[in-house]
Amino acid sequence: MLALIAFALFAQDPVDATITFDSSLELETVVRDGKGETTRLLTLNRKEKFKQVKVDAKSVKIECLSSILQKSGSDTPIEEKATALAGQNYIATKTEAGWVATDPDGGSPPVEGQTLGAWNGIAALLPAGGEVKAGDKWTVEGKDLLSLIFPTTIKDATGKLECTCEAIDGSKAGIVFSGAITGKSKDDTQASITLTLKTGRLSYDVARKAPASLLLSGSFESTMDIVDILRKPGTGQNINNEEERRKIGEILIKSHKLEMSLSFE
Repeated sequence: MLALIAFALFAQDPVDATITFDSSLELETVVRDGKGETTRLLTLNRKEKFKQVKVDAKSVKIECLSSILQKSGSDTPIEEKATALAGQNYIATKTEAGWVATDPDGGSPPVEGQTLGAWNGIAALLPAGGEVKAGDKWTVEGKDLLSLIFPTTIKDATGKLECTCEAIDGSKAGIVFSGAITGKSKDDTQASITLTLKTGRLSYDVARKAPASLLLSGSFESTMDIVDILRKPGTGQNINNEEERRKIGEILIKSHKLEMSLSFE
C-alpha cells in the first residue's frame, strides 16, 4: 500500500531516474465477533531500489535492482527476504486510472508491483500549472489524488491536502503538506478507509519537472463489518431466494506507525 502513496494535474513526462524507496508500517488488527475480541500485530519494513528509463511520454521501463521485506508480528516470527519483485523488469504505463505495470509478456506483476511508476505523478501535489513560489499556499482535493494513491483499492474519496511552498532553493521547491483522505473499498466488503498524512515534505525540481525526494508520516485506519448472509427459500409466486444481511462483528485495522521516503537520482 505505501508504494502507492506517490502522487498529475498537468502534463508531465517521466524522466530517467534511480528511485530508492523505504517504508515502515506497524499495524494492529482487532477482530470483534460472537467469540469475543482478538488482537494481532504486524510490522512491515521494506527497502527497494528501482531504475526507470523513459520509453515515451506515457510509459517507462522499470528494473527492480533490489527489494527486501522484513516482517514480524503476533503470528509471524521475524524474517527478512527478497520479494518477488527483486531482479524483475516491468513496463509501467500511464492510464486514466493511474499507472499500471505489466511484465515483459504483458502479465500482471505481484500485487505490490501492480502500480509501479506511480511516483511519476508526484506533480499532483503542485498547484495547477506547476508554477510555485515561496509562501504560496494551495489545496489538493482527495478525489484528484484517488487514482494515484489508491488506484485499485478505494472509491468515493473525500478530504483534501493543504500544501505550502516553504522555500525555493535554486530550481528546487520545498513543499510541505498535510491532510486526510477517506473513502470506501471497491470490493464487496465496503470497508471504510482513512489515510491521514500528518507530516509530508516534497523537494521538487521545477526546472526538470521531476521530484528529488518525498518524505511522509501519518496513519492508516480501516473498518469492515463482518456480515452473515441468510437465504430464505421463495414461496408461492416468489420463486427467487431472498437474502438478509446481518452484521455479526467487525474488523478494525489501524497503524501505530506509517513512514515512507522516496529519493530520486
